[in-house]
Parts: sequence; C-alpha cells; structure tokens
Amino acid sequence: MRFLSLFFLTLTTGICFSQNQSPTHHPIAGWYFKAVSGYPSAITFKPVVLFKDGTYFNVDEEPIEDLDISKSRLEDKSRWGSWKRNNDLFYLTNSKGKVKTYDLKKGNWFPAFPFNDRISLKGKYEKVSGGLYNNGLLALFQSEIVFLDDSHFTNSKDGGVSSYSSNAWMASKDSGTYTIRDNTIVLNYNSGSKVRLSFAIGAKGYNTMDTDMIFIGGKAYVRE
Repeated sequence: MRFLSLFFLTLTTGICFSQNQSPTHHPIAGWYFKAVSGYPSAITFKPVVLFKDGTYFNVDEEPIEDLDISKSRLEDKSRWGSWKRNNDLFYLTNSKGKVKTYDLKKGNWFPAFPFNDRISLKGKYEKVSGGLYNNGLLALFQSEIVFLDDSHFTNSKDGGVSSYSSNAWMASKDSGTYTIRDNTIVLNYNSGSKVRLSFAIGAKGYNTMDTDMIFIGGKAYVRE
C-alpha cells in the first residue's frame, strides 16, 4: 500500500507539473504598433510582437497563439527580424539587415494592449489601413465593423441593423457574434462561418490604452 501511495503521489505531482508548463517556448516581451508609410503619402499603423529571445514578428491575420513559429520563420522571413531596446528607443533589424529606429516619445512607436473584460468596444470602427484579408472572409473587405454590444457585431451596410434583436441583423450573413480573449478575436457569422483573427488595442500617447484604435487581423480600425 505504501508503494502504491507513493506511486500515485508521484503520478499526481507529474500531472500537476505538466499542466503548469508554459504552452509556448517563445515568451512574449510585449505588443507594440509602429507607424508605416502608405501610398502615396498616407501614414498608417501595424502591430508588432516582440519576443524575449530578441526577435520580432509583424502581425498579420492569424492570432499569435495559432502561429507555427518555426514554420513561419522559414516561410515568412520578411515578417521576422531582431530587436534591441535602449530606454525609449527600439531598434528593429529586418530580415534584410536594415535597421529602423522607433521612439516611444516621437509618435512612431506605441504600446499595444490585449483585450480585457473591463472595457467596451461598442460603436462603429472604420478600417484605416489598406490591404485585403486572405482568408476568404468577404465581409471584412468592407471598411467598417460595428460592435453592437459586448458579444454581437455587424459588417452590414444595411441601415436596418441597429441591434442584434432586429430582423435585419438576424437575416444578415454579414452579422454575428464575437468573442475576444487577449489578442485573439473570433467572429461567428450568422451564415455559419467562423474566423479567428489577431487582435490588439492601441494606445494614446506614451502608455495609456485607447479603445478608439484597435487592430483586427493586423489592420488598424478607428472608432467613428
């Protein structure tokens, strides 16, 4: 009996230890977003993840938690680079060896934040950064998304979609429910399609969360 007790204690301890292991071998140092030049002269913003191993990743559609990092580093080299920090200055070296300097105090580099349940995104957000999504979700080709409350949204241009209880919302394939956890948003459309995208909240100034700017699938949206 003593042997069996010791065996089960050892087994239980091992299970608890394995559950407490970090699910990733690439701990994140922080989320930020940078100013980038658009065409012909517009400025927009793109989110960036800095890893504690000294590498960075230009965030696009897929959530970081879904990213196969080893595969991405081989197949998407242009989205990877290295970084160093000196106080408020961040030095990012891209895959071609070109170094760019970003300054927290100069308006070209800001912290980005994960979602938390204490905030509300209710309202209409307009996409300000260019480019299309590549996951076949035609609804997100539109320029805006409206969060009706903390769990319902619409991309529909139909003026009759004013609430999730309206007939227009129920009949709209461009409407549905959403959930956000940390840096991932999941859109469940009334049509039955489900899409997972990266998500982040912008900042106002040096280090203050600002829900007037959010990032969905690597694209910047601002509240109207």
